[in-house]
Amino acid sequence: MKRTSIIGFIFASIISLAITLSAFASHQSPQDEQKADKDQDSVRLSATLVQVPAIVTDRTGKLVTDLTQKDFTVYEDGKQQPVAMFATVKQPFNAVLLLDTSNSAQDRLRAIQSTAASFTHQLEPKDQMMVISFDNEIRQLTDFTNDAKELEAAIRGTESGFGKLLYEAVTRALEQLRDREGRRAVILFSDGVDMRSIEATVESSTRLAEEIGAVIYVVRFDTRWWLEAEARSHEAERSKTNLPGNIDGRIPLPPEFGGPEVPSNPEIPAPKAPRIEIGGGGIEVGSPRRQPPVVYDPGNVNTPTRRVPEPEMSDPLTKNLNKLYGEANAYLQTLTSRTGGRIFEAETFETTRSAFARIADEMRNLYMLGYYPPTNRRDNKYHKIKLEVARKDVQVRARTGYRAEGNKQ
Repeated sequence: MKRTSIIGFIFASIISLAITLSAFASHQSPQDEQKADKDQDSVRLSATLVQVPAIVTDRTGKLVTDLTQKDFTVYEDGKQQPVAMFATVKQPFNAVLLLDTSNSAQDRLRAIQSTAASFTHQLEPKDQMMVISFDNEIRQLTDFTNDAKELEAAIRGTESGFGKLLYEAVTRALEQLRDREGRRAVILFSDGVDMRSIEATVESSTRLAEEIGAVIYVVRFDTRWWLEAEARSHEAERSKTNLPGNIDGRIPLPPEFGGPEVPSNPEIPAPKAPRIEIGGGGIEVGSPRRQPPVVYDPGNVNTPTRRVPEPEMSDPLTKNLNKLYGEANAYLQTLTSRTGGRIFEAETFETTRSAFARIADEMRNLYMLGYYPPTNRRDNKYHKIKLEVARKDVQVRARTGYRAEGNKQ
């Protein structure tokens, strides 16, 4: 694969119905009241509940699992909403395991298979999981099942290809969860880079995530170190020989997993991260150990962000990589923050397996709250959700809102 094809990547709910009930006068007959109750039940059954999955932890990060409905207060667009549904913890879940196998060398693919297979060991009898892998194709490897052997065989049978249809794969996973009841989640194992998705975009996949309401978790592995090292090594060779060269394109294990070290050649400087400013402060993104802020913000529903200008001395390769991975990081952060999920860093075998174990624990201990929207809307607009807990010294992580799907034309 030529350098130009390597560094020239393409950069890349719930429908709400109203329930408006008028108070009845005190002189109504019992027959009128019974009819009104039936009408109310009919309207309520036709409405779509907005579900709010939530994780509550204490200061140490330990899951808090003894809260009741009375401990929670839900707001939509700043107005308190009556909680119509509350599900206790320790319930089964439905999950799609979404594996990015693109451009992986054999050792990397085996590492992906081994760590992802460990997730099947976290399943309990009523949990259901589907496996999808993607590169330049999207492959649904299983239906929803609790058969750990079938799931593990599917994971270990994945193959590596070139290209990366990330946005289309996320869309496929969410569509599979649309009609599943109960706790729903996508576990995405990827670096966040998309390459040539056509049938889905950042915007469309994010909007679908807002509509479906499934929690999205990301186990993120780093690829920038390899891409920059290979590209700079390639540039150095070309400057000496003046001959075109090729890059294999298959990404090995990162150094933290026991893979090759990043070259120490002084001609190959260490990768630099772009700088993004949030509310007057700055944060470095690009490091696998730092969670990036939300840069992509459809509908302006979160704090506005802006990219701080890069230094004049930044070379074209650094600028291209900053753009590529800045957008990848922002996409993953947007998906997780909007749905109440989180990003885990795949730094070593142990931290990756621990991430899958933590995800399974969180999914099984989600609080599920639901409320009926206050007005009749099919406005295709984003509506903010705020969840508060009465108990002190706890942190709540939940979806930040939902998009009310518009009328079909």
